[in-house]
Amino acid sequence: MLILFCASQKVKAQKYWTLQECVDIAIKNNITVKQRELSKESVKADALQTKAAILPSVNGQATHIYQNGFAINPVTNTAQSDLTFRSNNISLSANMVLFNGFQQSNNIRLQESNLKASNQDLESTKNTIRLSVANAYLQVLMNAEILGRNQIQTESTKQQITKQQKLVELGAANRVKLLQLKAQLSNEELQIVTSQNTLDQSYLSLWQFLNIEIDTANKIIKPELDINQIKNELRSASQIYQDYLNQSPDVKAAQIRVRSAELSKFVVEGGRSVRLNMSAGISSFYSTQTQQPTGSPIMLARTIGYDASGNPIQIYSPTYTSFETTPFSDQFNRNLGKNLGFTLSVPIFNAWQVNTNVQKAKINAYNAHLTEKQVQNDLYKNITQAHQDFTAAQKNYEATENSFESNKESFSLAEGQFNLGAISTVDYLSTKNEFLKAQASFIQAKYQLVFRRKVLDFYMGKPLN
Repeated sequence: MLILFCASQKVKAQKYWTLQECVDIAIKNNITVKQRELSKESVKADALQTKAAILPSVNGQATHIYQNGFAINPVTNTAQSDLTFRSNNISLSANMVLFNGFQQSNNIRLQESNLKASNQDLESTKNTIRLSVANAYLQVLMNAEILGRNQIQTESTKQQITKQQKLVELGAANRVKLLQLKAQLSNEELQIVTSQNTLDQSYLSLWQFLNIEIDTANKIIKPELDINQIKNELRSASQIYQDYLNQSPDVKAAQIRVRSAELSKFVVEGGRSVRLNMSAGISSFYSTQTQQPTGSPIMLARTIGYDASGNPIQIYSPTYTSFETTPFSDQFNRNLGKNLGFTLSVPIFNAWQVNTNVQKAKINAYNAHLTEKQVQNDLYKNITQAHQDFTAAQKNYEATENSFESNKESFSLAEGQFNLGAISTVDYLSTKNEFLKAQASFIQAKYQLVFRRKVLDFYMGKPLN
């Protein structure tokens, strides 16, 4: 019961992966893709910031100061010693660029262009992963088929050994044939070990592409591969290139960066334009040095002059004997100030900096055009190579198929003759080994053709699965 329970748990844990599932998980877990996504988010934040830059900047400030000793009296604005007072200042200021040679609007367009290019970079990285995973997936299928064919041939050799063992026991055959067959079995079993190691390594490579935990219980699903459905490609490499050119993320990214370089040139050329800024502010302050009288005033006479007869001219004014600090609200309202201003700046000479920036922007724009051309050239080379590889894979498949069929037929005849004792063991084993080589080459050629077809289909906009 315990053994059955453990077996059932192992079956439950086992998972079979399709090619599409492998591609999806690889893209989801890939570090480079995550870095591209973060880079895209960073560019997106920059694009948002350029749009926010057209809004005014508003800043508030508040101070709370205790002063003792020599200081400037905030009320009389005179220098005094032995002062002890507290003051508060509150201000709110705003600045806004009204015109700066369209630098802000061009910068917005520039960052939006950079964001589009970042999207294409991300898609290009995903495409690279798709092709890599498809290749690793097919490598597993190929090695699994080679292992299966080797196991079948090993079982056939075991049956031959059993048959020869009985003939030796009956005295109808010598032990030399039996020993030769056992030596062949040892070689085939070694080949099975090698094939199993190769299969395990290809599985390891696939799981590493997916960036998941290695689990020997995980397997892949073998899709239906009808090699006869792979037809000759009637379109030339140039035709495929022209069709894929408009949808290649690499080409699109290069084209967008050409546009970004042109916009960068417009941004730096805006440095030659006049600038108009608007500023506004509101402020007030409070100080314990601001006093107001308290209590009832005393009317005192004060001489302000003399008349023609020499008699003093006096006026009576109230005089207070005690004072207190003016309340905060009264001082705030009394000291409240507002301002609004416009600044027009005309660039005349700035150490040739603007001209240098414009010159560098032109160089970058020309370099972006060259990069676009290089990306197109690389794409054309890749598609031409993929087309050539597919054609070569077709020819190689046809050749190995003919060789496999011939060796298969030869081995079938040799096996029949060997069973009848018409040929020697050496001739039989030589024919069998040639058949095994032709079989392995045929399997490799088949999966190579499938992969080359998928690469070409990728450039033709077809799904990999």
